[in-house]
Amino acid sequence: MLNETSLRSIRDFSADYPVVSLYLNTEPALGNAETHRLRLRNMLKELPLEKEIHRIEEFFAHRYDWSGRAVAVFSCAPADFFEFIPLSIPIKDFIKIASKPEIVPLEDLLQDVNHLGVVLVDQQGARLFYYNMGEMVEQEGVVGEEIKHVKSGSSTSSHGLRGGSIDGARNEKEKVGRNLRHIREFAEKFFRAHKITKIMIAGSDDNIAQLKNGLSKEFQNKVVGTFSMSMTATHADVLSKILQVGKQP
Repeated sequence: MLNETSLRSIRDFSADYPVVSLYLNTEPALGNAETHRLRLRNMLKELPLEKEIHRIEEFFAHRYDWSGRAVAVFSCAPADFFEFIPLSIPIKDFIKIASKPEIVPLEDLLQDVNHLGVVLVDQQGARLFYYNMGEMVEQEGVVGEEIKHVKSGSSTSSHGLRGGSIDGARNEKEKVGRNLRHIREFAEKFFRAHKITKIMIAGSDDNIAQLKNGLSKEFQNKVVGTFSMSMTATHADVLSKILQVGKQP
């Protein structure tokens, strides 16, 4: 698992021999295990270290379970050093030989998904996610009053019906307002409980704006990005979008 402790042990490694750092994207969308192995073989072709090639191939053949979305491998055979970190976040294929492990891509990932709170909001409720050290730690949800959108009366409607429609629309607007206030209160409590330092808000543009504008200044200042997303989005969809938004300048 990617966390500060595992990263520190790799960062602190030092030897008088070359260290191979390899990152392999193993997302299912890119193919099956055999497809990933083919890309791996192509990456290892130019590696002028036979022992390292053998160790890395043995690892992928017998130890790696292909269940993650990427993996980082660090190897120095002469110093009997071999570490790997499965990742739930996709990362670009990369290989490098140097005097030290190349951990900048991992540090960047931790920076993007560390002490991060995400709110997926609509007019009735919200889904909240807490990410730390590159992993989703917790998720919660809140549901308010049901919202039924009222159609406006047509030009042939009676005055009474038009009035009823207006009253119905007013009632629905009041429900939306109550729901959003409840969501804001719930979200701020969630942020405080998890010591969130960065916030992203997702949903429709209108719902995002209403939620953000209603947050206290303390949490408004922590909003680092917003994005459009359906309330039915999967956890993988949310994580993928977080990373896209995090890479934007």
